[in-house]
Amino acid sequence: MRAGRKSLWRITAIAAVVLLSLGAFAAGLPHYLITNNDNSQANSATFYTIAGGGQLTQAAVVPTGGFGWDGLGYVITDKINVSHDPTAGDCVFLSDYVLVNGSPHPDVTAISISTLKATGNFQGSQTDQVQNLGMGVTSNAGYVYANFTASQTIGTFKKMAGCKLQFVQDTAATGLGGGSIVGMMAHHNILVAAFGDGSIESFDISTGVAVSNGDLQYSTGHVQNGHNPSGVDITADGHFAVFGDSTNFVEVSDLSTGKLAPTIVYSGLGSDSALGGIWLSPDETVLYLSNFSSGQVEAAFFDKTTGVVSAGCTSAVLRGYNHLWAFLAGMATASRTGTGGALYVAEPDARIGIVRLTSGGGTCSFAEAPGSPVLDSSTRTIESVGVFPPRPF
Repeated sequence: MRAGRKSLWRITAIAAVVLLSLGAFAAGLPHYLITNNDNSQANSATFYTIAGGGQLTQAAVVPTGGFGWDGLGYVITDKINVSHDPTAGDCVFLSDYVLVNGSPHPDVTAISISTLKATGNFQGSQTDQVQNLGMGVTSNAGYVYANFTASQTIGTFKKMAGCKLQFVQDTAATGLGGGSIVGMMAHHNILVAAFGDGSIESFDISTGVAVSNGDLQYSTGHVQNGHNPSGVDITADGHFAVFGDSTNFVEVSDLSTGKLAPTIVYSGLGSDSALGGIWLSPDETVLYLSNFSSGQVEAAFFDKTTGVVSAGCTSAVLRGYNHLWAFLAGMATASRTGTGGALYVAEPDARIGIVRLTSGGGTCSFAEAPGSPVLDSSTRTIESVGVFPPRPF
């Protein structure tokens, strides 16, 4: 009993220290929404300061020194990753490419948030290729991971001081049906990937380089109904991996064994529009979904203890749909606490929607913010957005 109480006290003390550290980390830092402009003429990232109510004011457009793909590939693929790391510092990592002897070669561009300048275009191996399928980026505390969709590899890059990267090694990553990675998420010691053919897989990243956990499998939704998981998120404690399906179903896999368990499918969460993106709220009570082809966002209730997903609410069609913009893509929340405050939604080609959720008592509703959508004049097709300070997990 005494040992149990001592362990509980230690866990409580550690949790308190973590919360205090998070508060100190967020205090006094700039508050930005950041885009990957994915511009094939000359790529850049746009930084917007976030004010009360989530309102955006453009602060800087930072050239990457590379080029984008103008939205080619899957809209669900995260082309931007925002990171706070004790070694590297506060950084933004973006997917783009540079020309090597006249030929395009994919790279991860790093931008320092303290200077708002690019620190380099960091390439993987000579055989890494992307072509027109898109390239996602994700990171944990010490490493950045890029999925090279044409060569079907995951590149591991070690974070270095000053938002620099050092390429370490490639890992082969191909779906059961030959598909490339569509979405992926790294969290602590695990990386979870969804492939374009309906299969999913996890990788051990405890030593940096991604090593398959030997759990490559078709999702339950794919086997039963031909649905393909695409968007990926992981809970703060690493217990569950959440997948958004191509037809706006959600699948959840238990990760408590260190591997992906067969997924459980949740349907009836809102409209049956194709999925544009998924995002867990900071308190993990809400799973946000953007509807690719209906111009709406949804909030499904999420139980972080059981992994159960239930229907919540659907927004009205957001302003400018089929007039100023054509579909919805990636999302991020403004706040690091609660349901996230303002929810930012990429509205390709060149706008950012701002909505807010009100929830309580098992019900919820959305309201679009004044001034939404916001025009990003530097993009060709904006599909991925990030926020600094980033979500705590």
